[in-house]
Amino acid sequence: MNRRILQGLVLLVAAPVVASGPRGTVPKPAANRYQAHAEKDGVSVGATLLTSDEVRKTFVSEVNRCCLVVEVALYTLRDKPQQLSLDDFSLRVMGSETALKPSSAKVAAASIQKSAESQRDITVSPSVGVGYESGPYSHGTYRAASVAVGVSEPGSHSGSSERDRDTMQTELTEKGLPEGTTSAPVAGYLYFSLTRKKNTPLQLEWVLSGNKITLTLP
Repeated sequence: MNRRILQGLVLLVAAPVVASGPRGTVPKPAANRYQAHAEKDGVSVGATLLTSDEVRKTFVSEVNRCCLVVEVALYTLRDKPQQLSLDDFSLRVMGSETALKPSSAKVAAASIQKSAESQRDITVSPSVGVGYESGPYSHGTYRAASVAVGVSEPGSHSGSSERDRDTMQTELTEKGLPEGTTSAPVAGYLYFSLTRKKNTPLQLEWVLSGNKITLTLP
């Protein structure tokens, strides 16, 4: 067995006991608290492009290996529910004619797994507990999953196992932007398999009721 180098990385993944799928992130008080924001027809959207360091601090999975990560928040009127779909978003390098849709958690996890085959491997040991969260937009009892991560010597490939891929997919799913109909503030991450030159601005596009909203991200 290869010698394990314990990194001391622990992820607390909280998800409602009564719900499954993406839980996203806690929305900031308003859309203008994000790097870029816009408003149309009573709906506000805010977005922030995470730096590589922020991605490493936010995720146990090595998402920098596969994707750019954008946090998106949506604020809609309670009497006007809004349908939210990942297919309505795309990201492009400013000046480029090609825009990419966000990758699903499954696709992103598979890409990280493939990258791990030629680099260091990742071992993930999940455990489950119960916690309580209270805030302006959410409260209640949640399932708390602690994930301890160890990184092995280069050259071994246990990090590319199906079990590791499934665990990474779980993390990316739970932190991803929730889809569906919402009448309350909602936020989460989008994963884009896109590369760009340093300091080249990006444009996040969102189609709202047939109209395109464009946010410029530094």
